[in-house]
Amino acid sequence: MKKTIIALTLLISMTMIAQTPDTDKKEMRKEMRQKMKDLTPEQAADLQTKKLTLALDLSEAQQKEIKSLALEEAIKRKARSADRKDRTEMTTTELYEHKAMMMEEKIAYKVKMKKILTEPQYEKWEKMSANRGRGLKKHAKKKGDSKNK
Repeated sequence: MKKTIIALTLLISMTMIAQTPDTDKKEMRKEMRQKMKDLTPEQAADLQTKKLTLALDLSEAQQKEIKSLALEEAIKRKARSADRKDRTEMTTTELYEHKAMMMEEKIAYKVKMKKILTEPQYEKWEKMSANRGRGLKKHAKKKGDSKNK
């Protein structure tokens, strides 16, 4: 009887300890995302350039070009977030125009990146972009599933 009580106590305490960090990690990620939104465009561009330099082994010239491109994109992103209109309030025409504009910007960004990077770097960058997109889609799907419950 004594051994059973000790075993149950250990099991319950280990279960509680194992679950705590998961919620802490989610809160930490949420705080980090919020802090990242508060970065200046220059800081965001610098971080993105460093990340790509580490991943793709960029030359000095490539770093300068990527940094200017990233800065341009970060400024656009800040302006868009300030002007953001709730999608539920958009008409279908506005939504279509918004989506079309976003696609055009993505295509232009991709073309610029292709000019800056070498072929192997570009292929690796494409895989990184695709994986990031998949991760975001999975996250959005999980978030949607939890709302339906």
